[in-house]
Amino acid sequence: MKKLLLVIPFGIYLAACSAPATTVRSVDTRPAIAILDAAPGAVLVLDGKTIGPAAAYTGSPNVLRLEPGTHDVEIRNPSGQTTFRQTIFVESEIKTIRVH
Repeated sequence: MKKLLLVIPFGIYLAACSAPATTVRSVDTRPAIAILDAAPGAVLVLDGKTIGPAAAYTGSPNVLRLEPGTHDVEIRNPSGQTTFRQTIFVESEIKTIRVH
């Protein structure tokens, strides 16, 4: 019985001690673009692929992360007609594209 009374507190002590918790966070350092002044309902097309509503990437809060390099950016109206086209080069940070 004495051994059991000695073992129980020791077991509780060991259970209370746990390994330290660590958190690893990685920062996405890829360049990004923000689209400003796109018409309501405009669609963003990047390198020939439809991305989604241009209004979703205004930089507040969302931007579109890209791989560094040259990209073709198109803005299309809801009927699919291209209203803006530009070839951009992104290397770092955020590039803001103002649709006019």
